[in-house]
Amino acid sequence: MTEEQKQPRPANAAAGSYAFGSFDENQKELDRLKQQAAASETLERNILARAGLKAGMNVLDMACGPGVVSCLMARMVGDGRVTGVDLSADLLNEARAAAASAGLGNVRFEQANVYELDQAPGQVPGQFDFVYARFLFQHLEFPEKALAAALKVLKPGGVLAILDIDDDWLTLYPEPETFTSFTRRAAEAQQSRGGDRHIGRKLGTLLTRNGFAEVGVAVDTVTSADLGMKNFLDITTGFKLEQLTDREKLLGAAEEAEIRKLADDPEAWGFAAVFVATGRKP
Repeated sequence: MTEEQKQPRPANAAAGSYAFGSFDENQKELDRLKQQAAASETLERNILARAGLKAGMNVLDMACGPGVVSCLMARMVGDGRVTGVDLSADLLNEARAAAASAGLGNVRFEQANVYELDQAPGQVPGQFDFVYARFLFQHLEFPEKALAAALKVLKPGGVLAILDIDDDWLTLYPEPETFTSFTRRAAEAQQSRGGDRHIGRKLGTLLTRNGFAEVGVAVDTVTSADLGMKNFLDITTGFKLEQLTDREKLLGAAEEAEIRKLADDPEAWGFAAVFVATGRKP
């Protein structure tokens, strides 16, 4: 890794490689988070049901962001309850507004560190039936600490479900000349800040090593046909540019611009995989 690719840790070390509020265009990142959640709602609903989410459950959404998925789960659990936690006060305000707009009274949001879930307001050990972590673990410098925190707040028999990515399962065809260099550069920059763009393949092992039973991992495919190529590129490559150092962003922007030309090619395809790992508290 070159000196140019090395980046300082975020001021809040708990944020790992993601800290909302530190982006060049925070509104654009907020829009991307909402778009990412909304565009994949059908897939997400199926994944959650398959992972064991049921009506009546008490659910924790780790790093809930603007609350789109927390609200989806609140609708799915019916007379159950959902608590969303996040580090960002701004994102939590967005989440509360989303829940209020949807008229959902069974979801609440609290500021919390994912490494210290039992210290969040109102949280006690062993209270949740289901804990969900969506696109969180790719950013964590200490995933084992987050797994220990989730295990602590789960009831015996409760389920942790993790949804995340592995960049080796992201492909475009025809592949732009800049695709490999852009994704490699972004992955190295994220790694320098504690993140891991290849966390998907490691989730099953991490769960097994950290006290979870009945561990399973499934891979779901998302394509540009599912989302539309523009949405697909927004979701899969838009965030990567923000991972680059200021010095690298000019080159990165040019590389990404070449990739985005695929949005105008009706014959182009994109494929990405989401890894879904589940484990049960003994």
